[in-house]
Amino acid sequence: MSTAFVTILLMVCISAGRLQNVAFAQQSFTAKLSGSNEVPPVTTSGSGSAVFHLSSDGKSLDYQLNLTNMNSVMGVHIHSGKQGVNGPVIAGLFNPSMSGPPTGAVNGLLKKRTLTSSDLSGSLAGKQISDLVNMIKSGGAYVNVHTSKNQNGEIRGQIYGIFHQCITCG
Repeated sequence: MSTAFVTILLMVCISAGRLQNVAFAQQSFTAKLSGSNEVPPVTTSGSGSAVFHLSSDGKSLDYQLNLTNMNSVMGVHIHSGKQGVNGPVIAGLFNPSMSGPPTGAVNGLLKKRTLTSSDLSGSLAGKQISDLVNMIKSGGAYVNVHTSKNQNGEIRGQIYGIFHQCITCG
């Protein structure tokens, strides 16, 4: 939910005297990306973050990829796998087939987009975003940034949930 929407909704609830037992929850997920998270670890000055927000209907994830000190990015994926374990690709976030030319230097926003069930692949092909969310909640998914220099991955981060309780009133 946007901040403006939540603010307006709160004002309506307050003016209507209906603020008791109102709770707004937004599910967000984040991954802190670094070379030390790669398996095996990669020495790099690159870093980054991936932030995901689940839509209110649970059918899509808006995401944003930000990278620092990265060069020649070939692709970015979500892989299935627990921390410290490599796993197969289950969703493409940037140049999924890694067939396009690599980027130049990247310092900032690489990609901002919405992930839907049609973007899921591998063991999640034909499944729903809720299946990906369940995998994330169980600690079984990570973001991996592949570069020309480190094609198996230069920076990586496990995706963790952030559950916002905007307000709970009694």
